[in-house]
Amino acid sequence: MGTLRASSTSSSAPALPKLDPRAFLRGVIKRVEEEIAADYPAFHSTAYSYMAQLWSGNKQLHYEAWIRDRLGVTEVGLHFEADALTNARLLAAFRARERAIRRALGADVRIEPWDKGWARVWEPVELAALDRDFLERIGGRIAEVPSDVAWTDPRRRR
Repeated sequence: MGTLRASSTSSSAPALPKLDPRAFLRGVIKRVEEEIAADYPAFHSTAYSYMAQLWSGNKQLHYEAWIRDRLGVTEVGLHFEADALTNARLLAAFRARERAIRRALGADVRIEPWDKGWARVWEPVELAALDRDFLERIGGRIAEVPSDVAWTDPRRRR
């Protein structure tokens, strides 16, 4: 993936228009669609007012961008929301590759069990204005992840 543009911090730069959360998340999905590798399996998506989900195959195993206003972050990650055994196996597989995942994605990546017997591999991205620059950053990050780690199948070795 190419380098994403950083938003301007110049006080003379015009402010970008802010998007409503649902339009922002739809834009994130569109950004991923534009950037994902051509050989990546076809995926489905949905956007709500606070989160977007993208998946290929089992909808319960999906990438997610979740605007978490109270925490001041946008969560970007892979969620395992299937049955308890599937979730536990995936969590164990990702934990076994934690060092490689952190090298590829950064030290902020978290691999953890979560609510309702679910699990997730995610990173908090400081919440910014829901404008085009932040949309590019979040969408670009989701599009990078499968090629960075091949984390849709943690048993696959590079």
